[in-house]
Amino acid sequence: LSSEYGRIFKLLEEVQGSLDVKIQFVEFTIKEAAKLKRRHLIHYLEKKLEKLIKRSV
Repeated sequence: LSSEYGRIFKLLEEVQGSLDVKIQFVEFTIKEAAKLKRRHLIHYLEKKLEKLIKRSV
């Protein structure tokens, strides 16, 4: 990951709240990345989202 993306993921790790809140935050970030057409970032965010969803089951 580029240092720019690294910062985004660091901030996502620091999100406080329930697992549902964290999932919503990642979903929102994916939507924002889509607006900017950051396909590579979206790919990594989707992987993170999958991991969070697996933890919620």
